Amino acid sequence: MKKTKWAVAFLVLVLILGLGSVLAACGDDEETSTTAAPGTTAAPTETTAAPTETTAAPTETTAAPTETTAAGEEKELTIGGIAFLTGPAAAGGMACKTGWELATAKINDAGGLKIGNDTYKIKLVVEDDAMSVDQAATAAQKMIQQDGATFLMGPLVDAFKNVIYPICADAGVMLANVDTCNASAAIKYEGNTDLSPERPLFARFHWANDEMIPHLLDYLQENYPDAKKVAVCGVTEECTVALYDWLEGTLADRGLERVGALEQMAPDTADYVPPVTRLLSSNPDAILVAVSTPTTWGFVTKAARELGFKGPVMCSTHLDVDFANTIAGGGNTDMFGAGVCMSDLAALPQAMQDAHAEYQAKGYAPADEIADVYLVGYNGLWVLTQAIEKAQSVDPQVVYEEYQKMTEPGTFQTLWGDGAYVGGLESTGVNAVLNEPYWINAIGADGVAKNAKQIFVEVK
Repeated sequence: MKKTKWAVAFLVLVLILGLGSVLAACGDDEETSTTAAPGTTAAPTETTAAPTETTAAPTETTAAPTETTAAGEEKELTIGGIAFLTGPAAAGGMACKTGWELATAKINDAGGLKIGNDTYKIKLVVEDDAMSVDQAATAAQKMIQQDGATFLMGPLVDAFKNVIYPICADAGVMLANVDTCNASAAIKYEGNTDLSPERPLFARFHWANDEMIPHLLDYLQENYPDAKKVAVCGVTEECTVALYDWLEGTLADRGLERVGALEQMAPDTADYVPPVTRLLSSNPDAILVAVSTPTTWGFVTKAARELGFKGPVMCSTHLDVDFANTIAGGGNTDMFGAGVCMSDLAALPQAMQDAHAEYQAKGYAPADEIADVYLVGYNGLWVLTQAIEKAQSVDPQVVYEEYQKMTEPGTFQTLWGDGAYVGGLESTGVNAVLNEPYWINAIGADGVAKNAKQIFVEVK
């Protein structure tokens, strides 16, 4: 019995030990699986890497706002203008400055220039050349080097462009002639400053006197068929002599005759009777003021009438005939020339009427400044900014190259009317002159001032 009890006890012990081993083995298996789950530890590594990608994504998101900010960014484009603001012809320079100011305000108030995603407001800087070559050069250097101008307009004196152009070319600045050029490339004279392939970055946004004169002669022959002899005078300039020589053949081709010697008058001439007396000694039927300051046409007409001349007095420099008539003393008839008559505003294009309304709203008046000249300045800046927006660039070289391609009639809007485009390749070797409509204004025999005839000044 005792042996039996011990056998049973021994058996129970064996069973207990065996069960313990099994349980221990099971325990070892579970522990190994848990430790081996480095796979779970690796997973966090991937999870950690994921945030790295998540962090990178915001970097791209951050870049997007930079583009959005650029789209709404307002920048500044400095455009310079050179004109005679002092001296005997200051009225013309001040009027041109007024036009630049009005056009600048108009463009800026409308939101500025849209170039890609950017908006550019114009900063206008105008300097006085005081009708001095040296001062003109100083003014150009100042605007380019100190003010940062990348486009320059002017000057209003042809000879000054010879000094200013190299300064602009060296700096990569585009020079735009926005006022009347006294003689084009067709007139060869010392100091000629007109277009050529050797003058990159030089453009002309207005006609030259020799391009206008044929239209004046058309008007003369249409309205004064008995006028056969033409006397010529003008402001003292190199190109005045060149125009005088050119006119001999131009008049002869029309059955007209150039008579008498050329009379040149300084801008500050005090007494016009002596030169006009000499002019009338050749018994002309008509007088042509080939190159004029804002007042020369009026003073020549005044002296001619005082001396008994009753024929037409015409002028190829753009001026308001009413202004010239006022200078002449009023009450004159038979005056006509290149320009617009502001007293006959209703006959002019709506764009010009709107510009004149702006002119008056700003407190300007023709009594203070020469209306026609301010319109030339206004139109010049407008044309320049159209070329900039068309090029979609503020780089002068890019703008100039695009301007040369704008040869389709109607490419540009102008104050004078529709149909403007760039030409000049045939006659100058480069497409860089604006072909545009213009007007002849006149005081006829009835004494009424009017915009007598719209013309189109074309340079092929």
